Amino acid sequence: MPPVPKPKRTRRPNFLRQWRKFRGLTLATVGDEVGMDGTNLGRIEKGEVPYSQDLLEALADLYGCEISDLLIRDPSDTQGIWSIWEQAQPAQRDQIVRVAKALVADAPAVDITPRDPQSPARSPRTAAKSRTRKAG
Repeated sequence: MPPVPKPKRTRRPNFLRQWRKFRGLTLATVGDEVGMDGTNLGRIEKGEVPYSQDLLEALADLYGCEISDLLIRDPSDTQGIWSIWEQAQPAQRDQIVRVAKALVADAPAVDITPRDPQSPARSPRTAAKSRTRKAG
């Protein structure tokens, strides 16, 4: 009996390529630094091949960032909060934290509990529309 092919796994996106390009490095250069063929590194960047913890640690050291940055942060996004954070001086960072805390504290509580569409609990707006239809 022939082997059953595994379905192709879709991996979550990462920012490995963006970090490499942000640092102005080539696949060959980074591959040499981390002991890997540049072609294989390119496949990892595309999500075709899984990465390892060891690789992430080596790349983070090489790129001068945190491991989590490689997975969740695009370094070329100048409007991203972490890009702004990196540009801030320590006193400005304290101010950013105070402003963010104030914004969160002042924000009205939002109920994010998922609701069953069949549930009798409805938003005030939906309930008002329903009353208007019944009255009309």
